Amino acid sequence: MDESGSPKPNPKDPTSYFAVGGVLIQHNDESSICKQIADFKERWGIDETVPLHGNEIRSRKKNFAWLGLRPEDEQNQFLQDLTATIVQCPIIVHGCVVSRKGYLDRYLERYGSNTWEMMKSAFSILLERVSKYVVLQDGEGEVMVYFEKAGKKEDKLITSYFNNLRDLGVPFSAETSTKYAPLTSDQMQRVLTGIEGKSKNNPLLQIADLCLYPVAKSKDQPQNRAFQDLTQHQKLVDTVLTSDDLEKMGIKYYCFDNSL
Repeated sequence: MDESGSPKPNPKDPTSYFAVGGVLIQHNDESSICKQIADFKERWGIDETVPLHGNEIRSRKKNFAWLGLRPEDEQNQFLQDLTATIVQCPIIVHGCVVSRKGYLDRYLERYGSNTWEMMKSAFSILLERVSKYVVLQDGEGEVMVYFEKAGKKEDKLITSYFNNLRDLGVPFSAETSTKYAPLTSDQMQRVLTGIEGKSKNNPLLQIADLCLYPVAKSKDQPQNRAFQDLTQHQKLVDTVLTSDDLEKMGIKYYCFDNSL
């Protein structure tokens, strides 16, 4: 699991969204996915300790400044190889994208700009929908959540959101959330088995970072290449759900156009 954009609903923030999301994988597939990432790095002479950080790759800065010095056709080959590596992985991409303006219009007066409520909402929506998807696939399925460590305060917050979700269920009005058929806290406790912070060098978190960004940008840039590639290869959860299940457990675009 990863984040994109600032989790604070600051009215002056130029980023139009905040997103939480990542990839769902089967435990048995973890080693093969890690090998595919390692093989990609080896092909391009990238040290195994260097994370495939999406922002650095897109901006050609820091660990990927070298990429900006290569001919354009070689840069394109790199991106094509990276895309091919990701879409070959047995993953399902999920997420919750929040419109910053929509959230501010709805909740700024209630919570203020210096609050973590936006992050809590996105986190809760994501994990509740992930849980429903896992139950749909396998009535006995379980989810272990991994997130990128960000600091003691932030890590403690994430863990508290997880524990509250398991103990109390989704933190939303029963009246407005009924149509989404949210799981009960008892159901959540059975599905969500634990949460653990990992370093940014974890290959699975690197894939989560690379996959979440195009989803986060999809409202502003629905034709962005990465999003289209994930769609065409049926890596987005929305591409494997029926229309009946899509509203209840698909990618959530929250506070867009007055949506609940």
